[in-house]
Amino acid sequence: MESGRLTKGCVTLPAESGKEDIVLELAKRCGADVIRDSDGTVLSQEILDFGFDIYSTLCIVRADQDWPGNHPTHLPQQYLMSHREVSGGGELKIEILREFYDEKYRINEDDDPKQWWEVIDRTKGEVVASDSWEYADGWVVIDDTEHFHEYTVNFLVYQTWDSVSMYNHLINDWQCEKTVSLNPFLPEVYQHLMGYFQQWLEKHPSTTVVRFTTFAFMFMLINDSESKQKICDWMGYCEAVSPAAILEFERIRGYRLRSEDFVDMGRFNPTSCPPSQRYLDWIDFIHGFVVRFAKDLVSLCHQAGKKAAMFWGDHWIGLEPYSPLFQQIGMDIHIGACNDGTGLRRISDAPGAQIKEIRLYPYFFPDTFKEGGNPTEESMQGWIKIRRALIRKPIDRIGWGGYLSLAYKFPDFIDHMEYLSNQFREILERTQKKESYKAPIKVAVLDCWGKRRAWLSHFGVDIKFMAGHDDTTVCSWTDTLECLAGLPVNVDFMSFQDIIDTPDYLDGIDVIINDGQAGSSWSGGDNWKKPQLLAEVRKFVYGGGGFIGVCEPSACEYQGRFFQLADILGVQKETGKSLNVTEATGCKIKNHFITEDLRAPLNTGLKKSYVFAAEKNTQILDYNDSHIHLAVNEKGQGRSVFLSGLPFSFDNSRLLQRAIFWVCGQENNLKRWFASHPDTDVAYYRDAGCYLAANNSAESVKTIIFDDEGRESQISLEAYELKWKGI
Repeated sequence: MESGRLTKGCVTLPAESGKEDIVLELAKRCGADVIRDSDGTVLSQEILDFGFDIYSTLCIVRADQDWPGNHPTHLPQQYLMSHREVSGGGELKIEILREFYDEKYRINEDDDPKQWWEVIDRTKGEVVASDSWEYADGWVVIDDTEHFHEYTVNFLVYQTWDSVSMYNHLINDWQCEKTVSLNPFLPEVYQHLMGYFQQWLEKHPSTTVVRFTTFAFMFMLINDSESKQKICDWMGYCEAVSPAAILEFERIRGYRLRSEDFVDMGRFNPTSCPPSQRYLDWIDFIHGFVVRFAKDLVSLCHQAGKKAAMFWGDHWIGLEPYSPLFQQIGMDIHIGACNDGTGLRRISDAPGAQIKEIRLYPYFFPDTFKEGGNPTEESMQGWIKIRRALIRKPIDRIGWGGYLSLAYKFPDFIDHMEYLSNQFREILERTQKKESYKAPIKVAVLDCWGKRRAWLSHFGVDIKFMAGHDDTTVCSWTDTLECLAGLPVNVDFMSFQDIIDTPDYLDGIDVIINDGQAGSSWSGGDNWKKPQLLAEVRKFVYGGGGFIGVCEPSACEYQGRFFQLADILGVQKETGKSLNVTEATGCKIKNHFITEDLRAPLNTGLKKSYVFAAEKNTQILDYNDSHIHLAVNEKGQGRSVFLSGLPFSFDNSRLLQRAIFWVCGQENNLKRWFASHPDTDVAYYRDAGCYLAANNSAESVKTIIFDDEGRESQISLEAYELKWKGI
C-alpha cells in the first residue's frame, strides 16, 4: 500500500519554560499538535504563543494553597488503624499514630472520638465499649483489658501532605513548598473551589483544554513512619471518608457506616478482596457526589469556551468511567496512563464519545531518565503490548508527560519518540480509526467487580516478593488480561451478581473466563457458594458454552470441594483436607489443538499447582511431577480449559487464543485473518480495505497470513515491523 501521509497531529508533548528551542524541535520531529504542562513545570508566554493547542494541568483540590492554611478542618480525612498492641492485662496505652508518617497525618481531634472512633479487641473481634477508653495527646488508654489479647484503634486523621506532592518531594527531589489538598465534599470547600476555578479560567486565556488530574479524592495511599508506602490500592475509596460524608450517606441510605467498614481489619477494602454490600454502597455514594462536582466544573469550563479533559490517575476516586452516570459529566477528552495492552483497553473500551488519549511511560522524571537508565528499552517493551491492543481497539491520541529537558538528554529516546508518533499516526490513518475484524466469539471475564473494573490487571501472591518501583507493579503468575487484550475476539466483563440478578444473562456469551486466586475478588470467594450462580454456569456449559479457569477458578471451601466447578473443569486442588481421597486417573495426552503453536514447554509461572484430575475423562495436556498445569474437559455440549497460571508472553497469548476457539467449538474458524507465527499478529480492516501484519519481536520473522477464506500468503517482517497490504 501507499505509505501514510499524516505527518502531524494526534500527539501531546510536555513543555517547560526555558526550553523553548527544545520544545519547537521535538514538536516538529514528533508532529505534536498539543503542548501541555506537567507537575512541577510551567509554560512561558513564548511557548503559549507558538500556536499549539494548550493543555493546562489542574488538580482543583490542590490548586489553592492559601485556603487550607486558614481552614485546617477542610483537609481530606481517612480512617487509620493503629498498630496491634498485646495487653499485659489491666490498663493498656496505645500511641495511635506511631506507625504512620507524622508529616502526612494529623489526628482529627475536632470530631468527638467517642462518636467516630472504635477500639477493637482483635482477639475476640469485638468493639470495646466507648466508656472503657479515653483519648488524649495522641494516646488511647483502655481500661481493664484482657491478658494477651490484641487491641487496635480505628481513628480519623487529616491528611496534611498531598500524596502526589509527597511522592515528588521524596522520590524526585522537589524543593518547592509541600502541597495540601482540600475535601470538596464540604459545602464551603465546594463553593470556594467553583469560585476559584472561575478565576483560574479568566487567568488562562491561552488554555485550549483544561486537563483535570482528576477531581476530588486520591486513591488509597497510606505511608508508614518512615514515609514508605504501607498500603496502596489504585481503586481504593478509603481516602474519601469524613464525618460529613458518613452523615450524608446515612441520610440517603438509611444506615450508618462504621469505622470498621473502611478499616476492614487493617486491609482497607483492597480491590483484590470481594467487596461487601456496604462498601459497594459507599462507592456508589461517592460516585454520585463526584459526578455532580465534576459536572459543575466541566460546565464552567465549557462556558469559558474551553474543552475539558480528565487524567484517569491522581484524585480520580469517585469518577468510575465505566458507569452510565459518568456520561452526565460532559467530558470531552479521556486520558489514561498506559504501559501495556491492558492499560490501552481500559481506555479504548470505556463507554462514551470522548476523545481517548493515552499518556505513555516512562514519565520524564529522574527515576528513569538518569545515568544508567534505559528509557528507550522500557518504552519499547510497553509499546509492543500497547500496539497489539491498539490494532484491535483504537484510541485517538498519544502523549507524554514530565520534564522534556530530561528526555532530551537521551538522543536515542528522542528518535524513539519520533518513531512512535509516526507509527501511531500511520495506524490511525490507514485504519480510519476503525476496529479490526474480530471472530464472532464473545468472551466474558467473570469476577466480583464486572464492568466497574474492566481491564484492571491483577496479580498472584508472589507479586509481594518481587522488587520494583513503588508506583509500578509487575504482573506475576497470571496476566490473562494482557494475553487477552490483543486477541481478535469480543471481550466483556461481568460480575457474579449480574448472573444472579438477571435471567438469561449468559445468553449471547460464548466463553466465560474466571481467573484469580482463591478468596480474591477475581476468583470470587464465597460467591461460589450461591446455588443459583453454580446452576447458571453449569447450565451455560452443558448447553454448549465454554469455560476457561485460570489459577484457582471457582475456588472456596464448601461442601467437600475447593473448586466448586470441579465437575466442569475436570480438576480439583489439594488444600490438605482431602489427602485421603485418591485422584482420578485422567488421560495424559501429548498433542492437542490448544498447544499446537507452543515453541517451548508451557510456562504457567508455577512449578507446583497441587491440582489433580477429578474425573477419569479429564485430558491432561501439561503436568510437572503430577501437578496439573493445563487440562481440558467436556460436559454436555460444552467444554472447559484449566490453566494453573498464565503469565504474559506471545506463546501464552496464542495458547489462550486457541483455548478460546476450542472451548466454544470454533476450531475450524481459527485460521481466518490469522498469523501462523506466535510473535506476529494480523488485523483486517474491512472499511479501509486493508490488513496489517505486525511483528512483535526484536527478531526478523516469516509468518503465514490466512485471509477470511483461509487462503495463505507468506510475509517476511523485520524486527517490530508493520506491513500493510491492500485487499
